[in-house]
Amino acid sequence: MPLTDPMDNPGRSRSPGFAVALAVFVAGLVVGLGFSAHLGVQYIAGLVIVAVLSFVLSLLQRIAADTHKRVTAGESSYRAFFDHAVEGIFRTTAEGHYLAVNQALADIYGYQTPEALITGLTDISAQLYVDQRRRDEFRTQMQTNDVVTDFVSEIYHRSGRRIWISENARAVRDWSGELLCYEGTVEDVTEKFEQDRALRVALRQAEIANKMKAAFLAAMSHELKTPLNAVLGFSEIIRDEILGPVGHEAYRDYAGDIHKSGSRLLTVINDVLDVSRLEGGLLTIEARPESVADVGDAAIAMARTLTQDERRIQIDVPADMPTLHVDPRRLSQALGNLLANALKFTPENGQVRFIVRQQPDGSVLLQVQDTGIGMAEETIAAALEPFRQLDGSLARRFEGAGLGLSISKALAELHGGALSLASAVGEGTTVTIMLPASRVGTRAAKVA
Repeated sequence: MPLTDPMDNPGRSRSPGFAVALAVFVAGLVVGLGFSAHLGVQYIAGLVIVAVLSFVLSLLQRIAADTHKRVTAGESSYRAFFDHAVEGIFRTTAEGHYLAVNQALADIYGYQTPEALITGLTDISAQLYVDQRRRDEFRTQMQTNDVVTDFVSEIYHRSGRRIWISENARAVRDWSGELLCYEGTVEDVTEKFEQDRALRVALRQAEIANKMKAAFLAAMSHELKTPLNAVLGFSEIIRDEILGPVGHEAYRDYAGDIHKSGSRLLTVINDVLDVSRLEGGLLTIEARPESVADVGDAAIAMARTLTQDERRIQIDVPADMPTLHVDPRRLSQALGNLLANALKFTPENGQVRFIVRQQPDGSVLLQVQDTGIGMAEETIAAALEPFRQLDGSLARRFEGAGLGLSISKALAELHGGALSLASAVGEGTTVTIMLPASRVGTRAAKVA
């Protein structure tokens, strides 16, 4: 049975002032008649008691009237809030029958009026939820917690289409703890739910596409490298005249140019493949104990190969530095990219330094410092992105695919560390790879 509105039968109360006047008049009349009839004192005392009781009753009637007025005003305010709330509001039995709903809920479910909803939806579990088990889950949560929050379900709109709602409700109990009903609110979250679902699908598709791209590039690496290795090998043979004189000096120079360009192309191919593997999560590290000095030497050799720059690189590594539990090839690659950038962007009279320091918390900082051209603070984030060249013109001064920094950053993160960059225009750049204490082994013996 639907809940009845307290405002439907407010009742009427008599005027307390009229009741008091009538009581005083009657009391005076009776007292006067008593005196004229020469009745005793006991009669007069009885009349006084009756008068006092009448006065008390009139006061009680006034209090009752005021209380009724306040309750009526409260119920009226609640009814106005209930009827005009933006969110759907409901009261239901535990079995799944609506006791009361507002117009907003009727609009959400597609009914003209609250009464039409209550009449049309007589079994919430069977008629409302697409998955009828949702009502059982709703009741289970209520029995356990006496409250349900953000209970998202797919339901049937009256038109037959499906929509998504979010319910927040509580159990209403009497003084003895017996359940009276459930009451709560409903919000139509169809648009938000569909947007979230579309976003999840798009992200999943992007992830699949990214992995497919990585797999494709990995499969193509053999097809790309095999002919390139032949170009490098044969050009090296001609350049070095291993099988005999080439007969003309220019041919040897051309062979050297072919070998140099092929080496640069191979480096770009390897970088692109590494970026693809890193983005697809296909690149892993093989950690083992390795000295910092050996990692640094390999990094410097790689940087010189990439840049053909034989300038001196200052090395500042404490003699008692602990060994590192890292993938030496990948960490050398990360540092080699940083050193190559430092050499490329530092003029001939500048300085490039490789510094290693262990921190009090056990972590290790591997730093590459230069006194080169530097970069503006607002361009640092762009420099860390793949395929970003801060000078994007065809006639740019410094060559490269713009992958070195992003690869170094990803390789540092694969080791559980991080890469940071500090720079200023005209003041050089400092790039720091932080390796956590878990990557640091025992200290090496001090060199005498």
